[in-house]
Amino acid sequence: MLDPLSPVLPPLKLPPIHPACRLSVTVPAKDEADFILPTLRALRWQVDECGAPLDPACYEVILLANNCRDATANLARAFARAHPDFRLHVVERHFRPEVACVGTARRMMMEAAAERLPPHGIISTTDSDTLVDRHWVAATLRAFDRGAYAVGGRITTPRCHRGAYRKIYLQDVTYRLLQARLEHMIDPQPDDPAPRHFQQYGPSMAVRVDAYRACGGMPPLKAIEDVALGWALERIDVSFVHDPAVRVTTSDRASSRVDGVAFSHALDEWGRMIAENRKPVVPGLQNCLRLYKWKVALRRAFFERRLGGSPALFSLASYLDLSPASLEERVAAAPTFGALYQDIRQQLEATHAFSDTTFEVAIQDLRKFTRSACLSPVAKHRVGSVPPGYRVRGESRQGAA
Repeated sequence: MLDPLSPVLPPLKLPPIHPACRLSVTVPAKDEADFILPTLRALRWQVDECGAPLDPACYEVILLANNCRDATANLARAFARAHPDFRLHVVERHFRPEVACVGTARRMMMEAAAERLPPHGIISTTDSDTLVDRHWVAATLRAFDRGAYAVGGRITTPRCHRGAYRKIYLQDVTYRLLQARLEHMIDPQPDDPAPRHFQQYGPSMAVRVDAYRACGGMPPLKAIEDVALGWALERIDVSFVHDPAVRVTTSDRASSRVDGVAFSHALDEWGRMIAENRKPVVPGLQNCLRLYKWKVALRRAFFERRLGGSPALFSLASYLDLSPASLEERVAAAPTFGALYQDIRQQLEATHAFSDTTFEVAIQDLRKFTRSACLSPVAKHRVGSVPPGYRVRGESRQGAA
């Protein structure tokens, strides 16, 4: 596969990989002298499930110091010299303005890792202002040993930095965790079991080499490159495992180095909303129920290549102002289920009426519904709409078998 950056950027030169290496951790760094040493210490101090030091040969860290004007690279090299057992590769690059961005840095490292690892090897990402948990590598490897093709880690922020945004941030996390619980109740996935979270972002993402290659790799975007990689994987029917044992803590610092929408910008906007007494609106309980029931019905329709007599899909067509025949054409033309569901979901999310309530109301309703359904065996069986014995995953995992 031709890399779009290859005409302008030569590949990274790295020492040979250790034969026992299973996972390459990629870390982009731009002027991170204040953060990089704690990040590297956390990556070095990894332990197994029993708390014993993890074999340092089973993983490596590739750090790309790009366009730095501080001592980031020197500090990282000194750390590598002080800890020769820690397989840390430090590379410096200066990108031209037209390609200089975090997406370019991530892609260069992930492409280099993909070249070094076998097809079942694991490419992981974190950030240079992020502290991975001591079990992060072991928990990631365990998830892949259980059959994962992509893993998203649980990401938290410390309470000791900016605080203006925190109320809405905590509401957002609570809401999305409850959404994940509701989705599991309606559309349970055996390889992404409960308890699960919702995150699959740059501070903690991992993907098998064969799945990374099949989806086209990390897009070299100026912002939300991690989200775009997740979308690309979804479109080839590679789903993330959201394992709460894979954990990191990332900085909530303000940042002006990313063009476009980034995590720090979302925190800034939430802080402004609190100061101005504005409240975000999100899909409420009924729209969440519709979304996940539509997802189940769409999956069945995709594999049968027809709508059949599904009331849920006639309801979906009506909501999207489509005729049933038009929706059936979209189902029949979809290359994968993931591509079909992603397009439908994004169309729904762009519909103003689909986000219809505040965090407070949505959280209260979701919590009450999921709690009562979990406590009631009858309600629990009524929520889901997957027929007994019907396979809901794995029928079309293109390029990742």
